[in-house]
Amino acid sequence: MIALGGVSLYQMRNIANDVEQIYRHPFAVSNAARSIGFHLASMQRHMKDVVSAVNETDFEAAITGVNKHEMESLNNFQIVFDRFLGEQSQINSAYQLFIDWKVIRDDAIRMASNGEKTAAAMVTKVRSARHVEALNIEVNKLTKFAYKKAEEFHARSQHKKDKALTHIIILMMAAVSLAVLIAVYIMKNTIKLHKERIQRLHLIDQNIMLASLDVQGVVLDVSNALCRFLGNTKEELIGRPSNFFDNSDEANTTSQAIFKTVKTGQSWKGEIKRFGADGHIHWASSSVIPNSDGNFEVTGYTNILVDTTSKKLSVTDKLTTLFNRRRYEEIIMRELRLSKRNDTDMTLAMIDIDFFKKYNDRYGHPEGDRALSLVAECLLKHLKRPNDYAFRMGGEEFALIFSDLNVLETKIFLEKVRSAIEALHIEHANSSVCKYLTVSIGAHVVHPNSTVDEERAYILSDKALYMAKTARNTVVVTS
Repeated sequence: MIALGGVSLYQMRNIANDVEQIYRHPFAVSNAARSIGFHLASMQRHMKDVVSAVNETDFEAAITGVNKHEMESLNNFQIVFDRFLGEQSQINSAYQLFIDWKVIRDDAIRMASNGEKTAAAMVTKVRSARHVEALNIEVNKLTKFAYKKAEEFHARSQHKKDKALTHIIILMMAAVSLAVLIAVYIMKNTIKLHKERIQRLHLIDQNIMLASLDVQGVVLDVSNALCRFLGNTKEELIGRPSNFFDNSDEANTTSQAIFKTVKTGQSWKGEIKRFGADGHIHWASSSVIPNSDGNFEVTGYTNILVDTTSKKLSVTDKLTTLFNRRRYEEIIMRELRLSKRNDTDMTLAMIDIDFFKKYNDRYGHPEGDRALSLVAECLLKHLKRPNDYAFRMGGEEFALIFSDLNVLETKIFLEKVRSAIEALHIEHANSSVCKYLTVSIGAHVVHPNSTVDEERAYILSDKALYMAKTARNTVVVTS
């Protein structure tokens, strides 16, 4: 197609140049030559008027006419000189005859002016007429030469036109053939890509937990992989509020937090908890990504989930669903690094249920397990930020990790936790400090410029817990 366009432009330019040459040279010369012939005839007619003039006014008018046509002839001769494509001698011959004619005209005018009408008429009819005839012959030669040149240009442009048509037809046939080949190639590849796309979509549908939601969080579409995880069919999910697939007690809080983020155009990442139809708990890592239109207005969301149940179970305590000690060892190292990098304080708090052995002895292990679960729930309710963590370290011992609170703020926060656990009003008749179940809390605040590592942080928190346990149902914070 590029070659076709290029050749077409090239050939059209050549033809246009030939046409322009015809107008600039042969046509201009032939028009000028014909004009010279016309002015010669007009000058000869006015010369007759000079001879036959009966008064001074007619005489002057006739001479003015001669001079006017003489100037027009000279202008046309200038055009011929500028654009004639033949030998310059051809023009010189005609031009010299024109100049020589002026001498004859001047003689006739002088004679007429002196009253020698008969002599002037003889000069005009004989010498001047013969000279004009010879001059017309030379001018006609210029005209014929110009026409011949025009025919040459025309023949050349015709040849170029035929040549251009041949080239264009060949290139058009080649372009059509190539276009057909390309079309066949594209169609084959399109069919192939369509099949591959269907296969990829099937793989995504079967293996990736994916959902499309509108701006209100209502399900528009959902993959079969997510249906299996949720234990529902597509028909049961599409058109219903998703709640971002969290049906735990924290579902409303989680949904509000997600909407606050995604409605501003920012993606949300976190973890959701879901109770299955069989009563088992499932966890998933969730990413909610806003979809935008051309004006960057949010039009809906894409929710991608990854099942983390098995991973969660490997790092969580089965009874309380809190992180276990293995997970604590991973997070404490990371949080210490973040504390130094972000230049913020980090707190490690150790929590121990007061006289828990006596509680089990009095109420039995099932009630003891229930009390542990209630304490764990209370701890989780007080941890609102993404980098707040709660752990069951073993038995009746728990741990908390949180950041960006100084010693006083840590003390106030942990007092609220201690009071909230006591306010659960879990009866503990064998406790010597309170009729309800209570906890002792020891915490150490690690400053960002401190050299304390994870092992040292645990030792210092454990010492603070030891001091708290001497009084029971109290909080001790060190730094």
